Amino acid sequence: MSRIILDMNASAATAALQQAGQQITHEVERSMGRIVLQVLTRVKRDKLSGQVLNVRTGRLRRSINSQVRPTSSGIEGLVGTNVEYAPVHELGFRGTVSVRQHLRTITQAFGRAIPAKQVSVNAHPRKVALPERSFLRSALQDLEPQIMAELQAAVQRGVGHGP
Repeated sequence: MSRIILDMNASAATAALQQAGQQITHEVERSMGRIVLQVLTRVKRDKLSGQVLNVRTGRLRRSINSQVRPTSSGIEGLVGTNVEYAPVHELGFRGTVSVRQHLRTITQAFGRAIPAKQVSVNAHPRKVALPERSFLRSALQDLEPQIMAELQAAVQRGVGHGP
């Protein structure tokens, strides 16, 4: 039976491992930047341009943003929005909402056309059932195979075994 003994200075090994860890982190951070741009593009181009939600003002599409940041456990890539109605579309909603008092313009009464007239509508509760229309999670799911491949390639590059 043959034995191979590696005699390596502990501090040299530690330095080599730290350098490899830094290189892996650097490669993953670069890849994460590319990934969040891919997800952001998919959301804006393939989800919010009439495919999942019909564009009315473009506010939601313009609000989609991305960020890559280090965390205590690794690198985090974020794609999201701060528009208040986005979660309702992404996750759906079923419940009661309060409608404020407002003015409404009517042009028909009892099925007949009338001159335009403004009427006051009192505050009231309204039951709402909006279906889920995912644009963020579905884009991430669509790109999952490419994302996993990109991250694996980043780690390989960081270790020194890849392109």
